[in-house]
Amino acid sequence: WDRVVFVLPAFEVRAGTRVPGTKAELLQLWGTGDARPFYGALCPRCQAPTDYGRWWALPPTPRLRVAYEAPWRDPWEPFYVAPAHGAPPFDERFLQYGFNRISQACELHVAGFRFAVLDGAFVVHRGFKEPGGFHGGREAELRHNRQLFRRFRAELPLRYPRSPRRC
Repeated sequence: WDRVVFVLPAFEVRAGTRVPGTKAELLQLWGTGDARPFYGALCPRCQAPTDYGRWWALPPTPRLRVAYEAPWRDPWEPFYVAPAHGAPPFDERFLQYGFNRISQACELHVAGFRFAVLDGAFVVHRGFKEPGGFHGGREAELRHNRQLFRRFRAELPLRYPRSPRRC
């Protein structure tokens, strides 16, 4: 378990909707269209490896548990809990918007970590993320961080020379 991060499925709830406290409440909101996977309208691929359909279909559980492992795929941006020691630190070169969680997940993968999706826990963002709903400098930040990410990926084989994993 020292090389595992625990993925919390991430959701958005419609503005003005009460944040669900249980998976049953979340599934009800999801069914009515008042909740959806995080970034569902902007970047479905960025959360796809979490496999929300599989998570949805899990039978209810009274306690937190590891439901399944999810293989890392680019450009995954999971929300997760990691061990206090051993996980690579966040690369602080990624400022503002774009590639911050993608770079972290990519490095975790190359460093040999596995991704275990939790059932009985999730995170929620208030409000739907929609195209055009960001600050004016977002596109410039995204371009800068995209270039930085290309350099970052090229550094990883040097940092982890024995790893067969790439991203």
